[in-house]
Amino acid sequence: MSTPAARSRPSEDGLIRSSSSPPSGSETAAERLTDDLLVEILSRVPAKSLCRFKCVSKHWLGLTNDRNYRRKLPQTLTGFYQGNQLVDSGVPFTNVSGSRHLTHPAFLPNRRQVKIMDCCNGLLLCSSYVAGDHGDVFRYIVCNPATEEWAEFPYCGYSGLVANARLCFDPAVSPHFHVFLLPVADICITGVHVYSSETGSWVHKEKRWSGTIDVANDRSTVYLNGYLHFCAIVDGSDGRLAAVDKEGGARTNFRVPDGLDVGFIQLSQGCLHYAGFDTDDDNVVRLLVYVLKDYDRKEWILKHSVETSHLLGGRHIEYLDEDFDWIAIHPECDLIFFAVAQEDITFMCYDMDSGQVKVMCNLEDSNQAYFPYVPLYEELQSLHK
Repeated sequence: MSTPAARSRPSEDGLIRSSSSPPSGSETAAERLTDDLLVEILSRVPAKSLCRFKCVSKHWLGLTNDRNYRRKLPQTLTGFYQGNQLVDSGVPFTNVSGSRHLTHPAFLPNRRQVKIMDCCNGLLLCSSYVAGDHGDVFRYIVCNPATEEWAEFPYCGYSGLVANARLCFDPAVSPHFHVFLLPVADICITGVHVYSSETGSWVHKEKRWSGTIDVANDRSTVYLNGYLHFCAIVDGSDGRLAAVDKEGGARTNFRVPDGLDVGFIQLSQGCLHYAGFDTDDDNVVRLLVYVLKDYDRKEWILKHSVETSHLLGGRHIEYLDEDFDWIAIHPECDLIFFAVAQEDITFMCYDMDSGQVKVMCNLEDSNQAYFPYVPLYEELQSLHK
Protein backbone atom coordinates (compact mmCIF):
# COMPACT_ATOMS: atom_id res chain seq x y z
CA MET A 1 0.00 0.00 0.00
CA SER A 2 1.50 3.36 -0.99
CA THR A 3 1.84 6.28 1.36
CA PRO A 4 -0.56 9.17 0.62
CA ALA A 5 1.32 11.85 -1.29
CA ALA A 6 -0.04 14.78 0.72
CA ARG A 7 -2.18 15.51 3.72
CA SER A 8 -5.48 17.28 3.15
CA ARG A 9 -7.52 19.00 5.82
CA PRO A 10 -11.23 19.08 5.06
CA SER A 11 -12.94 21.86 6.99
CA GLU A 12 -16.31 21.31 8.64
CA ASP A 13 -18.10 22.48 5.50
CA GLY A 14 -16.19 19.91 3.42
CA LEU A 15 -13.91 22.30 1.55
CA ILE A 16 -10.50 20.69 1.07
CA ARG A 17 -7.48 22.73 2.11
CA SER A 18 -3.93 21.36 1.78
CA SER A 19 -1.66 21.16 4.81
CA SER A 20 1.77 22.76 4.65
CA SER A 21 3.44 19.74 6.24
CA PRO A 22 3.33 16.57 4.10
CA PRO A 23 3.87 13.17 5.74
CA SER A 24 7.34 11.78 6.05
CA GLY A 25 8.54 9.60 3.22
CA SER A 26 10.20 7.29 5.73
CA GLU A 27 6.93 5.81 6.98
CA THR A 28 7.39 2.07 7.41
CA ALA A 29 5.10 -0.70 6.24
CA ALA A 30 4.31 -1.46 9.89
CA GLU A 31 3.23 2.14 10.48
CA ARG A 32 1.01 2.07 7.39
CA LEU A 33 -0.50 -1.21 8.60
CA THR A 34 -1.20 0.44 11.97
CA ASP A 35 -2.91 3.34 10.18
CA ASP A 36 -5.11 0.94 8.26
CA LEU A 37 -6.00 -0.80 11.52
CA LEU A 38 -6.96 2.54 13.09
CA VAL A 39 -9.19 3.31 10.13
CA GLU A 40 -10.83 -0.09 10.49
CA ILE A 41 -11.47 0.63 14.19
CA LEU A 42 -12.91 4.10 13.49
CA SER A 43 -15.11 2.74 10.72
CA ARG A 44 -16.84 0.51 13.27
CA VAL A 45 -17.51 3.33 15.75
CA PRO A 46 -21.14 4.54 15.69
CA ALA A 47 -21.50 7.86 13.91
CA LYS A 48 -23.02 9.44 17.01
CA SER A 49 -19.89 8.64 19.00
CA LEU A 50 -17.49 9.45 16.15
CA CYS A 51 -18.72 13.02 15.81
CA ARG A 52 -18.33 13.57 19.58
CA PHE A 53 -14.65 12.60 19.87
CA LYS A 54 -12.85 15.21 21.97
CA CYS A 55 -9.59 13.59 23.09
CA VAL A 56 -7.68 11.86 20.32
CA SER A 57 -4.01 11.94 19.50
CA LYS A 58 -2.59 14.28 16.87
CA HIS A 59 -1.68 11.24 14.79
CA TRP A 60 -5.30 10.05 14.79
CA LEU A 61 -6.52 13.53 13.94
CA GLY A 62 -4.04 13.76 11.08
CA LEU A 63 -5.07 10.33 9.87
CA THR A 64 -8.79 11.12 9.85
CA ASN A 65 -8.07 14.41 8.06
CA ASP A 66 -6.28 12.63 5.22
CA ARG A 67 -8.51 12.44 2.15
CA ASN A 68 -7.41 8.93 1.17
CA TYR A 69 -8.20 7.53 4.60
CA ARG A 70 -11.37 9.58 5.15
CA ARG A 71 -12.94 7.81 2.17
CA LYS A 72 -12.88 4.64 4.28
CA LEU A 73 -14.57 6.26 7.28
CA PRO A 74 -18.33 6.53 7.82
CA GLN A 75 -19.55 9.92 6.61
CA THR A 76 -21.62 11.82 9.15
CA LEU A 77 -23.42 15.12 9.57
CA THR A 78 -20.98 18.03 9.96
CA GLY A 79 -23.35 20.99 9.90
CA PHE A 80 -25.91 23.03 8.02
CA TYR A 81 -25.70 25.32 5.03
CA GLN A 82 -27.98 28.33 5.09
CA GLY A 83 -29.83 28.70 1.80
CA ASN A 84 -32.54 30.45 -0.16
CA GLN A 85 -30.77 33.80 -0.17
CA LEU A 86 -28.48 35.36 -2.74
CA VAL A 87 -24.99 36.04 -1.43
CA ASP A 88 -22.17 37.95 -3.09
CA SER A 89 -19.46 36.62 -0.81
CA GLY A 90 -19.62 33.75 1.68
CA VAL A 91 -22.39 31.26 2.39
CA PRO A 92 -23.33 30.91 6.10
CA PHE A 93 -22.50 27.53 7.63
CA THR A 94 -23.38 26.27 11.14
CA ASN A 95 -21.52 23.20 12.35
CA VAL A 96 -22.93 20.55 14.69
CA SER A 97 -21.18 22.13 17.68
CA GLY A 98 -23.02 25.41 17.10
CA SER A 99 -20.21 27.63 15.79
CA ARG A 100 -20.93 29.66 12.66
CA HIS A 101 -18.79 30.98 9.84
CA LEU A 102 -18.90 31.88 6.16
CA THR A 103 -17.77 29.44 3.50
CA HIS A 104 -16.40 30.60 0.18
CA PRO A 105 -16.92 28.33 -2.86
CA ALA A 106 -13.93 29.88 -4.63
CA PHE A 107 -13.63 26.85 -6.91
CA LEU A 108 -16.69 28.12 -8.82
CA PRO A 109 -15.30 30.67 -11.32
CA ASN A 110 -17.10 33.79 -12.57
CA ARG A 111 -20.00 33.38 -10.17
CA ARG A 112 -22.11 36.22 -8.80
CA GLN A 113 -24.85 35.93 -6.18
CA VAL A 114 -24.77 32.19 -5.49
CA LYS A 115 -27.86 30.82 -3.75
CA ILE A 116 -28.03 27.35 -2.18
CA MET A 117 -31.38 25.78 -3.01
CA ASP A 118 -30.96 22.23 -1.70
CA CYS A 119 -28.47 19.70 -0.37
CA CYS A 120 -28.54 15.94 -0.79
CA ASN A 121 -25.94 13.35 0.29
CA GLY A 122 -22.98 15.70 0.04
CA LEU A 123 -23.99 17.59 -3.12
CA LEU A 124 -25.33 21.15 -3.23
CA LEU A 125 -27.85 22.51 -5.71
CA CYS A 126 -27.19 26.20 -6.32
CA SER A 127 -28.51 28.89 -8.58
CA SER A 128 -26.19 31.57 -9.85
CA TYR A 129 -25.62 34.18 -12.50
CA VAL A 130 -22.73 33.56 -14.87
CA ALA A 131 -21.01 36.44 -16.64
CA GLY A 132 -21.68 36.18 -20.37
CA ASP A 133 -21.03 38.19 -23.52
CA HIS A 134 -24.52 39.72 -23.35
CA GLY A 135 -24.89 40.09 -19.60
CA ASP A 136 -25.42 37.69 -16.74
CA VAL A 137 -27.02 34.33 -17.52
CA PHE A 138 -28.98 32.25 -15.00
CA ARG A 139 -27.62 28.74 -14.41
CA TYR A 140 -28.07 25.85 -12.04
CA ILE A 141 -24.94 24.39 -10.46
CA VAL A 142 -24.53 21.08 -8.65
CA CYS A 143 -21.27 20.92 -6.73
CA ASN A 144 -19.41 18.84 -4.18
CA PRO A 145 -17.60 21.15 -1.72
CA ALA A 146 -15.50 18.24 -0.39
CA THR A 147 -13.87 17.49 -3.76
CA GLU A 148 -14.41 20.89 -5.40
CA GLU A 149 -16.09 19.22 -8.39
CA TRP A 150 -19.04 20.88 -10.06
CA ALA A 151 -21.30 20.82 -13.08
CA GLU A 152 -23.58 23.52 -14.46
CA PHE A 153 -26.65 23.24 -16.65
CA PRO A 154 -29.25 25.66 -18.01
CA TYR A 155 -32.72 26.35 -16.69
CA CYS A 156 -35.41 24.23 -18.30
CA GLY A 157 -37.04 27.28 -19.87
CA TYR A 158 -40.27 27.14 -17.88
CA SER A 159 -41.45 30.72 -17.31
CA GLY A 160 -44.15 30.18 -14.67
CA LEU A 161 -44.09 29.74 -10.91
CA VAL A 162 -42.15 26.83 -9.41
CA ALA A 163 -43.16 25.44 -6.00
CA ASN A 164 -39.92 23.60 -5.33
CA ALA A 165 -36.50 22.97 -6.84
CA ARG A 166 -34.99 19.84 -5.31
CA LEU A 167 -31.80 17.82 -5.75
CA CYS A 168 -32.02 14.01 -5.60
CA PHE A 169 -28.87 11.93 -5.30
CA ASP A 170 -28.08 8.53 -3.78
CA PRO A 171 -24.42 7.52 -4.24
CA ALA A 172 -25.19 3.97 -3.07
CA VAL A 173 -27.45 3.52 -6.11
CA SER A 174 -25.97 5.70 -8.85
CA PRO A 175 -23.24 8.31 -9.38
CA HIS A 176 -25.77 10.46 -11.24
CA PHE A 177 -28.09 13.09 -9.78
CA HIS A 178 -31.53 14.46 -10.69
CA VAL A 179 -33.07 17.89 -10.17
CA PHE A 180 -36.84 18.23 -9.78
CA LEU A 181 -38.89 21.35 -10.50
CA LEU A 182 -42.60 21.35 -9.58
CA PRO A 183 -44.45 24.02 -11.63
CA VAL A 184 -47.72 25.39 -10.22
CA ALA A 185 -50.72 27.27 -11.57
CA ASP A 186 -53.74 28.36 -9.51
CA ILE A 187 -52.04 26.86 -6.42
CA CYS A 188 -51.96 23.36 -7.96
CA ILE A 189 -49.01 21.40 -9.32
CA THR A 190 -49.35 21.10 -13.08
CA GLY A 191 -46.57 18.62 -13.78
CA VAL A 192 -42.89 18.06 -13.14
CA HIS A 193 -39.59 18.95 -14.83
CA VAL A 194 -36.68 16.59 -14.17
CA TYR A 195 -33.04 17.11 -15.10
CA SER A 196 -30.81 14.01 -15.34
CA SER A 197 -27.02 14.28 -15.14
CA GLU A 198 -26.83 10.98 -17.01
CA THR A 199 -28.63 12.30 -20.10
CA GLY A 200 -27.67 15.95 -19.63
CA SER A 201 -31.20 17.07 -20.47
CA TRP A 202 -34.57 18.02 -19.00
CA VAL A 203 -37.81 16.07 -19.39
CA HIS A 204 -41.27 17.46 -18.72
CA LYS A 205 -44.30 15.40 -17.76
CA GLU A 206 -47.82 16.73 -17.32
CA LYS A 207 -49.92 16.28 -14.21
CA ARG A 208 -50.77 12.62 -13.54
CA TRP A 209 -52.26 12.68 -10.05
CA SER A 210 -55.94 11.78 -9.92
CA GLY A 211 -56.89 14.92 -7.95
CA THR A 212 -55.60 18.42 -7.34
CA ILE A 213 -52.35 18.51 -5.42
CA ASP A 214 -50.16 21.26 -4.05
CA VAL A 215 -46.94 21.46 -2.05
CA ALA A 216 -47.60 22.17 1.63
CA ASN A 217 -45.90 25.03 3.46
CA ASP A 218 -43.22 22.74 4.86
CA ARG A 219 -39.95 22.89 2.92
CA SER A 220 -38.70 19.39 3.71
CA THR A 221 -38.38 16.72 1.04
CA VAL A 222 -36.95 13.19 1.02
CA TYR A 223 -35.44 11.19 -1.84
CA LEU A 224 -36.05 7.50 -1.17
CA ASN A 225 -36.53 4.41 -3.35
CA GLY A 226 -36.16 6.52 -6.50
CA TYR A 227 -38.97 8.90 -5.49
CA LEU A 228 -39.01 12.51 -4.37
CA HIS A 229 -41.37 12.77 -1.35
CA PHE A 230 -42.91 16.01 -0.11
CA CYS A 231 -45.70 17.13 2.22
CA ALA A 232 -48.78 17.87 0.13
CA ILE A 233 -52.34 19.15 0.12
CA VAL A 234 -54.52 16.77 -1.88
CA ASP A 235 -58.01 17.88 -2.99
CA GLY A 236 -57.93 20.59 -0.32
CA SER A 237 -56.93 18.26 2.53
CA ASP A 238 -53.51 18.28 4.15
CA GLY A 239 -51.98 15.37 6.03
CA ARG A 240 -50.67 13.65 2.90
CA LEU A 241 -47.30 12.81 1.42
CA ALA A 242 -46.89 12.91 -2.34
CA ALA A 243 -44.15 11.21 -4.35
CA VAL A 244 -42.91 11.36 -7.94
CA ASP A 245 -40.24 9.19 -9.53
CA LYS A 246 -37.05 10.40 -11.19
CA GLU A 247 -38.53 9.97 -14.67
CA GLY A 248 -41.38 12.28 -13.70
CA GLY A 249 -43.87 9.56 -14.58
CA ALA A 250 -45.17 7.50 -11.66
CA ARG A 251 -47.01 9.55 -9.04
CA THR A 252 -48.52 8.53 -5.73
CA ASN A 253 -49.74 9.99 -2.45
CA PHE A 254 -50.41 8.44 0.95
CA ARG A 255 -51.48 9.45 4.44
CA VAL A 256 -49.31 10.65 7.28
CA PRO A 257 -50.16 9.90 10.94
CA ASP A 258 -53.56 11.41 11.78
CA GLY A 259 -53.94 14.59 13.76
CA LEU A 260 -50.41 15.96 13.39
CA ASP A 261 -49.85 19.64 12.66
CA VAL A 262 -46.76 21.34 11.21
CA GLY A 263 -45.53 18.15 9.56
CA PHE A 264 -41.88 17.61 8.72
CA ILE A 265 -40.21 14.71 6.87
CA GLN A 266 -36.61 13.49 6.92
CA LEU A 267 -34.61 10.39 6.03
CA SER A 268 -32.88 9.01 9.12
CA GLN A 269 -31.20 5.64 9.67
CA GLY A 270 -32.48 4.50 6.28
CA CYS A 271 -36.18 5.10 7.05
CA LEU A 272 -38.65 7.87 6.30
CA HIS A 273 -39.49 9.88 9.45
CA TYR A 274 -42.47 12.17 9.99
CA ALA A 275 -42.57 14.61 12.91
CA GLY A 276 -45.36 16.92 14.00
CA PHE A 277 -47.35 18.28 16.92
CA ASP A 278 -50.51 16.97 18.57
CA THR A 279 -52.69 18.62 21.22
CA ASP A 280 -54.51 16.32 23.64
CA ASP A 281 -57.81 16.89 25.47
CA ASP A 282 -56.00 18.74 28.28
CA ASN A 283 -54.44 21.16 25.75
CA VAL A 284 -51.00 19.66 26.27
CA VAL A 285 -48.95 19.96 23.08
CA ARG A 286 -46.61 17.09 22.30
CA LEU A 287 -43.98 16.51 19.66
CA LEU A 288 -44.50 13.11 18.01
CA VAL A 289 -42.04 11.34 15.74
CA TYR A 290 -43.19 8.47 13.52
CA VAL A 291 -41.12 6.15 11.36
CA LEU A 292 -42.13 4.25 8.21
CA LYS A 293 -40.11 1.06 8.71
CA ASP A 294 -42.13 -0.93 6.16
CA TYR A 295 -42.32 1.40 3.19
CA ASP A 296 -44.42 -0.93 1.04
CA ARG A 297 -47.19 -1.29 3.63
CA LYS A 298 -47.20 2.45 4.48
CA GLU A 299 -47.68 1.78 8.20
CA TRP A 300 -46.40 4.48 10.54
CA ILE A 301 -44.92 3.44 13.91
CA LEU A 302 -44.70 5.91 16.81
CA LYS A 303 -41.02 6.30 17.66
CA HIS A 304 -40.95 9.13 20.19
CA SER A 305 -43.22 11.49 22.12
CA VAL A 306 -42.32 14.49 24.30
CA GLU A 307 -44.13 17.55 25.63
CA THR A 308 -43.08 20.68 23.75
CA SER A 309 -42.71 22.53 27.06
CA HIS A 310 -39.74 20.24 27.80
CA LEU A 311 -38.08 21.31 24.55
CA LEU A 312 -38.63 24.97 25.34
CA GLY A 313 -37.46 25.12 28.96
CA GLY A 314 -40.95 25.02 30.46
CA ARG A 315 -42.44 27.61 28.10
CA HIS A 316 -45.72 26.93 26.31
CA ILE A 317 -46.00 28.16 22.72
CA GLU A 318 -49.52 28.74 21.48
CA TYR A 319 -48.79 29.28 17.79
CA LEU A 320 -46.13 26.77 16.79
CA ASP A 321 -46.23 27.78 13.15
CA GLU A 322 -44.98 31.26 14.11
CA ASP A 323 -42.42 30.40 16.78
CA PHE A 324 -41.00 27.00 15.76
CA ASP A 325 -38.99 26.00 12.68
CA TRP A 326 -37.82 22.49 11.86
CA ILE A 327 -34.23 22.19 10.67
CA ALA A 328 -33.33 18.48 10.47
CA ILE A 329 -33.34 15.02 11.98
CA HIS A 330 -29.83 13.61 12.16
CA PRO A 331 -29.35 11.09 9.31
CA GLU A 332 -27.67 8.47 11.55
CA CYS A 333 -28.98 8.98 15.10
CA ASP A 334 -31.94 10.26 17.11
CA LEU A 335 -31.17 13.98 17.24
CA ILE A 336 -33.65 16.67 16.20
CA PHE A 337 -32.46 20.15 15.21
CA PHE A 338 -34.88 23.09 15.30
CA ALA A 339 -35.11 26.86 15.76
CA VAL A 340 -37.31 28.66 18.29
CA ALA A 341 -38.23 32.35 18.34
CA GLN A 342 -37.91 33.52 21.93
CA GLU A 343 -36.21 36.79 22.89
CA ASP A 344 -33.67 35.70 20.31
CA ILE A 345 -33.94 33.14 17.52
CA THR A 346 -32.25 30.07 18.95
CA PHE A 347 -30.80 27.06 17.12
CA MET A 348 -31.43 24.01 19.35
CA CYS A 349 -30.85 20.24 19.41
CA TYR A 350 -32.95 17.59 21.16
CA ASP A 351 -31.66 14.07 21.87
CA MET A 352 -34.56 11.60 21.73
CA ASP A 353 -32.50 8.93 23.53
CA SER A 354 -31.41 10.96 26.56
CA GLY A 355 -34.12 13.62 26.57
CA GLN A 356 -31.49 16.35 26.74
CA VAL A 357 -32.01 19.72 25.08
CA LYS A 358 -29.00 21.75 23.95
CA VAL A 359 -28.83 25.37 22.84
CA MET A 360 -26.42 25.52 19.91
CA CYS A 361 -26.32 29.19 18.90
CA ASN A 362 -28.38 32.26 18.08
CA LEU A 363 -29.58 32.95 14.55
CA GLU A 364 -30.30 36.18 12.73
CA ASP A 365 -33.34 34.84 10.89
CA SER A 366 -35.36 31.67 11.46
CA ASN A 367 -37.16 32.00 8.12
CA GLN A 368 -34.09 30.91 6.18
CA ALA A 369 -33.72 27.31 5.03
CA TYR A 370 -31.03 25.22 6.73
CA PHE A 371 -29.77 22.22 4.78
CA PRO A 372 -28.03 19.33 6.64
CA TYR A 373 -24.67 18.56 5.07
CA VAL A 374 -22.82 15.22 5.08
CA PRO A 375 -19.48 15.46 3.18
CA LEU A 376 -18.91 13.10 0.26
CA TYR A 377 -15.24 12.41 -0.50
CA GLU A 378 -15.81 10.37 -3.66
CA GLU A 379 -15.13 11.78 -7.11
CA LEU A 380 -18.16 11.57 -9.38
CA GLN A 381 -18.32 11.21 -13.13
CA SER A 382 -21.51 13.28 -13.11
CA LEU A 383 -19.56 16.33 -11.93
CA HIS A 384 -17.09 17.79 -14.39
CA LYS A 385 -15.72 21.23 -15.14
